[in-house]
Amino acid sequence: MVQGESLGAIALRATAEDPDRVVVIDEARTVRRGEILEMALRLVGALRACGASPGATIGIMLPNWWEACVINLAASLGAWRVVPLMTIYRSAELETILPDCEVEFLFLPERLGKTNFPALVAGLQKSPANIFTVRGDGPGPRFEDLLDDEPAEPEIASGSDIKLVFFTSGSTGRPKGVLHSHATIDRTIRDTAAFWGIGPQDTLYVPSPIGHIGGSLYAFEFPWITGCKTVLAERWAPDKAVADIDTHQASFMAGATPFLVGLLAASEAADTRLPSLRRYICGGASVPPELVRRGHERFDNAVVSRAYGSSEVPLVCPGVATRNEAAHHADTDGECTAELRLLDPAEDGSGEIAVRSPRMFLGYLDAADEIGAFTTDGYFRMGDLGRLVDGKYLEITGRTKDIIIRKGENISPLEIENALARNTAVRQSAVVGIPDSDRGEMVVAFVLPQVGARFDFAGMTEHLTSLGLAKQKFPERLNIVESMPTTAIGKVDKAALRKRAIEAVGVTP
Repeated sequence: MVQGESLGAIALRATAEDPDRVVVIDEARTVRRGEILEMALRLVGALRACGASPGATIGIMLPNWWEACVINLAASLGAWRVVPLMTIYRSAELETILPDCEVEFLFLPERLGKTNFPALVAGLQKSPANIFTVRGDGPGPRFEDLLDDEPAEPEIASGSDIKLVFFTSGSTGRPKGVLHSHATIDRTIRDTAAFWGIGPQDTLYVPSPIGHIGGSLYAFEFPWITGCKTVLAERWAPDKAVADIDTHQASFMAGATPFLVGLLAASEAADTRLPSLRRYICGGASVPPELVRRGHERFDNAVVSRAYGSSEVPLVCPGVATRNEAAHHADTDGECTAELRLLDPAEDGSGEIAVRSPRMFLGYLDAADEIGAFTTDGYFRMGDLGRLVDGKYLEITGRTKDIIIRKGENISPLEIENALARNTAVRQSAVVGIPDSDRGEMVVAFVLPQVGARFDFAGMTEHLTSLGLAKQKFPERLNIVESMPTTAIGKVDKAALRKRAIEAVGVTP
């Protein structure tokens, strides 16, 4: 195969070779190559009829449903960009992301839980011109109605064309659009698949949301490039995950700390060691080495390890190659497979992590976000501190950016602080993250109220809800203070607040 080609070209060739091969399975349907390709080409024709020209942007705000895989493939066959969106996003996030990306076509569920998504988008100041509903009714055409069109002729993008726009929270307090091309995504899949040994014999169990870079790559890209199949989980339910992994003989799973915690407990309750599972990748912050060791002991046939990367440079460290390495390097994030530079190293060898790789993104949607993000010779500053162990294993020792990683998702403390500041009862606020065994990190808010004002947890929750902030970002704890500790230069001393929060909760830092 040609390195760096578009997913559309790969899918056309793979379908011609084996149209009956399964691509994706979810609770509703099993879809094969021939079926998904035909539906994607029909969708290409329908979207062209709605005015989609090459380079247009399509938003996918769906749970882990097979239909999302069709939409993603259609985008590659129509030379369109895709913006995967987390279903936890609300108006605060969408008001920024949709206009910034110039999303013209948006696919939504009718309802998830209590949220009516067409109503949510209709309430935005500016919503996309074309809104399509999946598995339900809405103001525009339904997904299944779009498939009534005749299959269209594909238009294949070049490898250098932008394929995906992922959004990540940064220390600036607003989401940043990360631009990946067909080539960078293709190289990411091929490099990591080679490291993990993934091929047609494998089945990937995918509970990570497709709105996140991890879930989207496993669901959208891996089956076509490697020949494996994916089993999509609409929501994370450990007991069901254990049953599904055994039923489908899944061999691979990736997820943040809470996923591994839940999988271990559920497998013990079900008295299964998941014998088909041969690799579990645990990403995100605060992955305790003991948790990795427990996974390694529980799943006899699996290599269980941490991994490290970002939306900008996926899988800088894809883990370790063998169970023996996993046993001896559980306190590292695995083998670094990108060009690594440790800036301003200290005596112990740790320094700011900067990397360069063919898997690296093209840049940010807003070029202003690139200021200070790279070294002069093109290494991306990851925002973390680390050191090499035994010459090739990377150990993360700290952060240079003020970021909280909760359930594998980046959260900007500044964004929450800015939201809290909009409450008239709040004089000053500070938000920190502390270690948490279930979430990776817990969000803790410290608030100094205005004189004579009352501010409590219920009021905070009501206020953040009224602003349309995603609930993922809501603090789990609120501390009312009479003053904020400050550093010598007058800044809020977040290290002191973090220590105070850790002591109050009684966790080990």
